[in-house]
Amino acid sequence: MRLSPDEVQSYREQGLLLPRRVLSPEEATACLRELEAYESSGGGPIAGKWRYKSHLVFPWLNQLMRHPAILDLACSLLGEDVMVWTTHIYPKEADDGRFISWHQDSAHWGLDSNRVLSVWVALTDATRENGCMRMLPGSHHKGEVIHQDTWDPNNILTRGQTIEEPINEDKAVWVELEAGEASIHHVDLFHASTANVSPGRRVAVAIRYITPEARQTRIDEDYATLVCGEDRFGHFIPEIVPNTTMAPEAISFHERIAELQGQIYLSNTDRAGLTGLKETSDGNSTT
Repeated sequence: MRLSPDEVQSYREQGLLLPRRVLSPEEATACLRELEAYESSGGGPIAGKWRYKSHLVFPWLNQLMRHPAILDLACSLLGEDVMVWTTHIYPKEADDGRFISWHQDSAHWGLDSNRVLSVWVALTDATRENGCMRMLPGSHHKGEVIHQDTWDPNNILTRGQTIEEPINEDKAVWVELEAGEASIHHVDLFHASTANVSPGRRVAVAIRYITPEARQTRIDEDYATLVCGEDRFGHFIPEIVPNTTMAPEAISFHERIAELQGQIYLSNTDRAGLTGLKETSDGNSTT
């Protein structure tokens, strides 16, 4: 179901919408089981590099980013021409002690547009105890602000990037979600999350939607997948669609894209590229 005019206006003013039911509990569980089946075969939680551009190696996620209920949200806010720039899988293991500092996605994605949003889909319940997101309503109106790279090993962010200005946390909202519910947030919105101090795992996926007129500013080429409408600009190279989990051709393609992602996320550091992305991802993720 498309968003109402009032809901669209609320997003424009607040920079977020939540909660939105996009999957049934059974659908959410099915996605979680797909991920955990892969993890069981690999001997442990999903490795860092596969948490970036995850739709290139997991068919279930490539299908999820095209789910009608999710596309309705993205198209209501971005228009009829929509692409997926990237996807991320976010497991927070029980009692792992890691957190996400206050940051904006725009600070490290290199995109020249603010017509960019994330649909964050809970595959398990997301609660205060297990490290749900916190968001600062209306903060997107400030535009991109200055961040400091902390490289804190307990910070899940790639660079430990943290907003320099003081945050009025009294105005922040806790984004508690049930499995199958989603939140939507603007690329410039201030957001963070605390550590998972519960005995259970928290798992979510984030789908990053853009419009085709966006451009990548940090490198000369970038990739995205058209999921709705038409691309009349050609700023992004089309991506493959995986037929099976970790298909050899998908792994090879993902490796090339991960090198570019590393150059984007770790721009202007000595870690830029796939090696740096792998090193950072052993302990950290991206948002």
